[in-house]
Amino acid sequence: MMKIQTILLASSILLTPVMSQANNLSASRYANTATNINIPKRGSSMKSVMKRYGKAKRTGRSRGRPTKKWPRITRWNYGKFTVYFERKTVLHTVIH
Repeated sequence: MMKIQTILLASSILLTPVMSQANNLSASRYANTATNINIPKRGSSMKSVMKRYGKAKRTGRSRGRPTKKWPRITRWNYGKFTVYFERKTVLHTVIH
């Protein structure tokens, strides 16, 4: 039993530096992308998005029957970004 504890302790000590290095991701190269593209903000309406950005290249919506707890999710693709709506309100905007 003592041998197993020693092996586990040694392996955790050896893997700790590797695991901590994996968490050090640089977001700086992605930060410029988000600031250069004018995207719809969360909480905007479908009407305001349509007025400002025009008709989307492609649209889609969630399948199944929407309920009060699980509303319809609609997706508008504009090429450089996709806007996700919950009912008629912007939920997320994803930059490609």
